[in-house]
Amino acid sequence: MKAWQFVLYEHHGKEVWVRRVLQGKHASHCLCYNCKLFTPKDRDTNCHIANALYALNVLADIVTPVWECPEFIFKAYRDPK
Repeated sequence: MKAWQFVLYEHHGKEVWVRRVLQGKHASHCLCYNCKLFTPKDRDTNCHIANALYALNVLADIVTPVWECPEFIFKAYRDPK
């Protein structure tokens, strides 16, 4: 992989590295955005897995889409854009 395929940019006030082709595509790869248990604006009712993962993301300044989940409950497809 060539170095130019990575980019350093500011995300939530921190400089982070990302593969250029994946920048800004978290939601389109993440199961959570199509799960009935995902209520990110209300942490009290939000999925406990999503809350734990979010806490890790904030702690480590990372972004982690969920590709597999044992508690996923499909809701109508929502285009993240």
